[in-house]
Amino acid sequence: MKFIYRIIISLSALMLVFMTLWGIFFFRAMEEEIIDETDDMLEAYSADIIMKWLSGVEIPSIDNGSNNTYYIHKVTPEYAASVPRISYEDAMIFIANKGETEAARIRRHVFMDEDNSFYELTVAVPSFERQDLISAILKWMVFLYFILLAACIGITVAVVEYNFRPLKALVRWTKSYIPGKKNAPVPCDTGIIEFRTLAQATQEAADRFERQYELQNQFIGNASHELQTPLAVCMGRIEMMLDSDSLTRQQAEDLTGISRMLQRMVRLNRTLLLMTKIDNGQFMDKTRVDIASLVRDSAEMFGEIYGHKGVKPAVSVEAGALYVDMNEQLSSVLVSNLVKNAFVHSPSGTVVDISVSGRTLRVTNSGDAPLDKDRIFARFYQGPGKKEGSTGLGLALVKSICERYAFRLDYFYDGRHNFTVEF
Repeated sequence: MKFIYRIIISLSALMLVFMTLWGIFFFRAMEEEIIDETDDMLEAYSADIIMKWLSGVEIPSIDNGSNNTYYIHKVTPEYAASVPRISYEDAMIFIANKGETEAARIRRHVFMDEDNSFYELTVAVPSFERQDLISAILKWMVFLYFILLAACIGITVAVVEYNFRPLKALVRWTKSYIPGKKNAPVPCDTGIIEFRTLAQATQEAADRFERQYELQNQFIGNASHELQTPLAVCMGRIEMMLDSDSLTRQQAEDLTGISRMLQRMVRLNRTLLLMTKIDNGQFMDKTRVDIASLVRDSAEMFGEIYGHKGVKPAVSVEAGALYVDMNEQLSSVLVSNLVKNAFVHSPSGTVVDISVSGRTLRVTNSGDAPLDKDRIFARFYQGPGKKEGSTGLGLALVKSICERYAFRLDYFYDGRHNFTVEF
């Protein structure tokens, strides 16, 4: 999950809890405030009626055109003593003006006149207006809640996106980084201390890796170069010994086995030296190379070499030619290694399909199971079935050449092994 999505989800969850609690508190506070205002109005209305009743002034008519209702009736001293002097409640009352029963807020007030008689005044005001007001407040609160939530999330995302630009630049640099190549410096254009520290640490790690990578290439190159002479001398000595008439059959077989091992070491040494030269950029010259022609030559050559296995090539070239600007030696190595790999690992009696279509070269050979796509182009990886004479560097060499010229190399399995190079 992306960091920005995690922020949105976390922020939404926290805002939902916070705003819900705030909404409940605010709604309750507003409801209490409205009820309190209603009670104040009932108190003033009651005080006016009682004052007029006690002073003998004509009191308003019950049916006065408003929805307010009041009743005055005489009560016994015992009743007056048993109930609170003033009380409030919510109940259903009959509204004479409307001729129907409605929910109302009621205030009851027990008072005594100058004759020491007790009376109970009941004042009621319908609560439908209060409920309408509360419903309207609730609707606006929900609407404002979603507006506020969207605004908070939008502002937070915008702020995070803006401030995380240095981190995104660092991620893009990391993805584009290629060991041993000329890479741009780590982007560090920010005033945020944490990001500057991260960029500096990344640059230092990259510099250390480059130094180690260079030393590794130098070691492989030097070691491969130094091994050429003793290997050539050993091969020459063994060939001279094999020409001797005094060798026994067992000695000849042993020397032949040693010769095969030395030949494998020579091939391995040459391949490592070639890969080091590629990584060091020593093949700078370019020429216009016909890949289709190299494909035909390699297919014909390896078809003859592996003809004893019954493995045959099938070449298909759509356009007739595919020209690529690259080093001629490396182009030959790239094509021959792909084709040879297919012949070496193909079961007997099968066909190796080699096609050139547009700017793509595809080499397909039979196989029982897919290979590890993450390791297929790694050095010395040979899969489950190791073949005699294979160094495990052929496809790694192909990968080095493709990286050198930014060709796209890929592998997939669809019942057969498919290797593709897009030039």
